[in-house]
Amino acid sequence: MPYSAWSAQKVEQQPQNSDIRVLIDVSGSMEKNDPKNLRIPALRLLVGLLPAQTTAAVWNFGTKTKPLVPLGPSDEQWKIKANQASTIIHSKDFYTNIGLALDTAIAGWGDKKPDSTPRSIILLTDGMVDISKDDKKNIAERNRILKELLPKIVKTGAQIHTIALSKNADHDFLKQLSTKTDGGYEQTDSAEQLERIFLRLFEKTTKVDTVPLVDNTFQVDESILELTLLVFKAKDAEPTEVIEPDKNNYQRNNKPNYVKWQSERNYDLITITRPKVGEWSLNAQTDPDNRVMVVTNLQIQTGRIPNNIFSGETLNIALFLTDNNKKITDDNFLQFTSMSAKQTYPNKNRWFLHDNGLRGDKEANDGVYNVSINQSLSLGKHKFVLQAKSNTFQREVNYSLLVHEIDLINNRVMRTEKNNKSLHQILITPNIEFIRAKGLQLSAVLVTGKLPLANHSNIERLEDLDNTHSINLKQKDTNILEWTYKTNKLNPEKDYYVIVHLLGKTRNGRAIDYISSPIQLNIPKVETSTTPVSPLAEQIPEKTISSPQQQAPAPVAEATAEIDEAIEPEEDSGWLMGIIITLIANIVLGGSAWFGYRKWKQGREASYADITGELE
Repeated sequence: MPYSAWSAQKVEQQPQNSDIRVLIDVSGSMEKNDPKNLRIPALRLLVGLLPAQTTAAVWNFGTKTKPLVPLGPSDEQWKIKANQASTIIHSKDFYTNIGLALDTAIAGWGDKKPDSTPRSIILLTDGMVDISKDDKKNIAERNRILKELLPKIVKTGAQIHTIALSKNADHDFLKQLSTKTDGGYEQTDSAEQLERIFLRLFEKTTKVDTVPLVDNTFQVDESILELTLLVFKAKDAEPTEVIEPDKNNYQRNNKPNYVKWQSERNYDLITITRPKVGEWSLNAQTDPDNRVMVVTNLQIQTGRIPNNIFSGETLNIALFLTDNNKKITDDNFLQFTSMSAKQTYPNKNRWFLHDNGLRGDKEANDGVYNVSINQSLSLGKHKFVLQAKSNTFQREVNYSLLVHEIDLINNRVMRTEKNNKSLHQILITPNIEFIRAKGLQLSAVLVTGKLPLANHSNIERLEDLDNTHSINLKQKDTNILEWTYKTNKLNPEKDYYVIVHLLGKTRNGRAIDYISSPIQLNIPKVETSTTPVSPLAEQIPEKTISSPQQQAPAPVAEATAEIDEAIEPEEDSGWLMGIIITLIANIVLGGSAWFGYRKWKQGREASYADITGELE
């Protein structure tokens, strides 16, 4: 039965067209980092993969930015021009004017996001902002890009995908360009990896369907109109051979007229129109980056999936099938289809998606299969294969992302002694450098006793923890981004941890579901010291202790919210006095807490620098 016969309805999905601008560094240092000029076959691979409905342009940049291929639809004529122009790529320029290159690439985009067409910039460089022999001018230009140009690019909705082709590149700068636009970041010291990197960025910038390639075999169904084989090959490898379902086989030198075959040193790119239905195979070396890409009316679709998330954030994946761009909802078809998300790096995991309203599915029988993933998302790079499979067809989407160690909340834990009772307090403020202030929802639980793991930052669901109960984070003023919780009912013989659940949006508008690392609430009591106390300290009636490990930047306003659990009334003391008391207590303790705070602060700055490149 034709696929279009199944019941379908329109739904928002990934656009089929894209706008891609490519910037290639041709400064003199490339002579060392890309001596074989492998930028040429890497660009040709990207050009060969681009769907015809994509709009694209390529520039060389050094001191100036020069067009390599003008902006236009990536049809057959555009691709011929691009392949011919790729030979112009060189390594002779004096400077690396990244700012001018970005200014050139975004020309014509205006200052608003497009209605549908995704925008992407691929920036390949081996260096840093270098426009002058005067370092002050280089620093000023770097700051201009980050403070003026980058926010402008964010407004256009474009993603910047950066490639650092050297260990000496300005990685912090390139990470900030990619992360703050939710683009991909790739780093390699070897130009030999460029073709594979361009493949991964192609999969991030365009909507492409693939079918599984297992042991060099794959299945073609009746809905596939065209397929493209990407086969990576080792040095001195035997020629690639294609074997069709009827056992007709051929290589590049005897291919039939319905086959186009582009051969480079490290890969073959083979396009076949009207492929025969059945099982195909390859005589070639197996490689995890080999692909079978297809043009078809029966497509696997995803909702918006980010390229960057934060440690503790839940990754929500939604998959559905479309026929001629209409979502398939008929259970007579879907009941024979399974959906899964398979993690291939760094761990081997697999999750099955459901459309029954249970186990993470948002709504039963709506044709959309959902799964929420958290527990396996360690820091660094992750790779997934999203798959739809039945007896008559198979579809895949290859997907990768980076998990960053950035806290989305700041916290300050304090302990105050009065009348032989300990008042424990925590103040929570959101990290508005990365999340929007508007529409935030914060909740929390209190965990009693030891946590099962030393580092329990990834907790799938708060309710799964033993010995927990909800606590009330109070925000006294909705115009001030701070929440507080206070209690004097903690058992001194036990440990207590606060875990915060945040729902909101990133600065790019992406919805986030974030669970914080556990924050210890019962910081130790300061023992009586034999060190002489200053006269000023003797006049202070209370002792206030701050946790240096959890201390955040100064609170944005006074914490005057009411105490959440019944305690004796006390006079409200301002945060300034609390800070003064804290400093004096630290002096009394010989400065140990202060140095602990400095150590924490340095570590925190290192984490921020890793993603932002600089602290403001």
